[in-house]
Amino acid sequence: MPSPNDDRLGMNEPITRRDFVNATLVAGAGVLLHGKGAGAMLAEDDWTGYGGVGEYAHSNGNTWDVMSAAHSAIRDHAVDTSAHVVDTGETYDLVAVGGGISGLAAAVLFQKQHGGGSCLVLDDHPIFGGEAKRNEFRVDGQSVVAHQGSAMFPVPKPGGYVAGIYDLIGMDRHAFEFQRWRGPSPEMPLSQTPYDTLGPTRSNYGFWFGPRFGRRDGVWVVDPWGRNLDGAPLTDFQKAELVRWRTVHDGGERPRFEGDEISRRLDTITLEEYVMARHHITRDTVREFLSPVEGGGYGLGPDVLSAYCAYAPEVEYPDEGDEQRGDQMFPDGNAGFARLMVKTLIPAAFAGPHTVDAVWRNPVRFAALDRTGQPTRIRLDATVARVEHAGDPARAPHVDVVYLRRGTLHRVRARKVVMAGGSWTTQHIVRDLPQRHRDAYAQFYRSPCLMINVAVRNWRFLYDMGMSGCRWFEGIGNYLEIRKMAIVGGTPATFGPDSPTALTIKTLFARPGLPIGEQGRLGRAELFGTTFRQYERALREQLGDMFRRGGFDPRRDIAGIILNRWGHAYVNPQPGFFFGRDGKPAPRDVLRNQPFGRIAFANTDLSGAMDHRNSILEADRAVRQVVGA
Repeated sequence: MPSPNDDRLGMNEPITRRDFVNATLVAGAGVLLHGKGAGAMLAEDDWTGYGGVGEYAHSNGNTWDVMSAAHSAIRDHAVDTSAHVVDTGETYDLVAVGGGISGLAAAVLFQKQHGGGSCLVLDDHPIFGGEAKRNEFRVDGQSVVAHQGSAMFPVPKPGGYVAGIYDLIGMDRHAFEFQRWRGPSPEMPLSQTPYDTLGPTRSNYGFWFGPRFGRRDGVWVVDPWGRNLDGAPLTDFQKAELVRWRTVHDGGERPRFEGDEISRRLDTITLEEYVMARHHITRDTVREFLSPVEGGGYGLGPDVLSAYCAYAPEVEYPDEGDEQRGDQMFPDGNAGFARLMVKTLIPAAFAGPHTVDAVWRNPVRFAALDRTGQPTRIRLDATVARVEHAGDPARAPHVDVVYLRRGTLHRVRARKVVMAGGSWTTQHIVRDLPQRHRDAYAQFYRSPCLMINVAVRNWRFLYDMGMSGCRWFEGIGNYLEIRKMAIVGGTPATFGPDSPTALTIKTLFARPGLPIGEQGRLGRAELFGTTFRQYERALREQLGDMFRRGGFDPRRDIAGIILNRWGHAYVNPQPGFFFGRDGKPAPRDVLRNQPFGRIAFANTDLSGAMDHRNSILEADRAVRQVVGA
């Protein structure tokens, strides 16, 4: 129901859900969508919400259509894949199930390093990339771009594995030039990514303490660490604990390589236990203040994660990053890598040369993705529902792959298959999966994430408060950070407090104290059970309350809001996930050590660390396994 505050909050302003709904209904003029009328379409859009502009406008996270098709065809097996299947007559040397970074990398490596052949990539979204996608707004005539999920990368060292992959896909520069300061206002230091969550070396960072801390109007503490939290509405004990977390690092020796004695020992305890011992702080402090920081890269709090999560990404690539250059980021996150991979596979997919600038700037030529006769084809809006060997997996001549597209089931044949989607789909799709593999997949837990991008006409309100980033401890999300953009494909060369930008707010759903699977299920229930309008109103109220001291007006200053709902965004490695426990092998090793007949398994969750480099590494292993089988 409309609220009396709707006008004050800007709920009826342009570039919102309602404009999108109205335009859709007018354009459709009551035309049925998947057998449903305009009223049903309105209900779906009230959930999916505004998707922005450009070629990603209808692919903001798991949209209603994508989620419904996946739940029906994959999770619930509600689609009868044994009847009314159209046989396309196609046979491919390799089918990659999933068009994210891992699936695209599998196709690239198959073509470029293993002699190639015919390859088909199947993906259930309207555009490739998985969680490596962009949101785009038009704000007062200017383009504002942000990422939907997969975000950043370190500069690889020359001659290393990652540098070689980047060269293979046409990454013609491994480090970016970033925007320079614009305007007469004194320059404020800015990050190159939106994840400098604690401002460790900067004074232009703030902590917000709202009504939860007994302050109805809220309290800002700018430069909280420089002030030792002076002015924060916390007890002396809480302040002392947080300062210890910042200054005491009694963690002992770090792992030197994956699988050494130290890493195996860490995999026997929780990350929460490790954090408490390392910093000499209590469990209450970890759960009340640090849950989105310690373990935030894994979707849940540290109470249920393996302590080895603290080191897994860096141990995986000990000599690959150039720390002096800092984390790098395309304006749209790792969508830039997905686009380069597609250009590598299908040169006609983008106009212009095979360069970072051209591929990032030029639109996708969708008609070029799935043309007969080309070595690799990418088929979108294709929800794979069934993958099964044609007979005994040890002797089967091929694998049958059945997918749902535009309401019709289709079948193709594959000599080899790489399952590049996540564990939550693969275990349902591969119908003849051995029990040992199913038992392993049962130990993969996933949690959701809501990535919110709020386009604002400027960020003067933050600048005038002395901040470029901040954290808070209640409400939606936990932090945001103004970032300068990489100068790629026409991005403006300068940036300042009067420039339009996007505030990226990552919302996780940790519920410390509950079992790991329960936390993921409850989080998905909340994510999927909340309408766009409910999130929009709560967000406008929250930002209005937090930033009113800087002159922020949600009605005037918000130009658009996009919700990217990812129901299974993060793998949550529990103790024993990495190296096994009780004499049993690690669940990831059951799936990684060898292929199952003509099928191999990829995706970053098999590594236990959400990183685009791991997506590629797992794809590399899977392709080598099936090519050599």
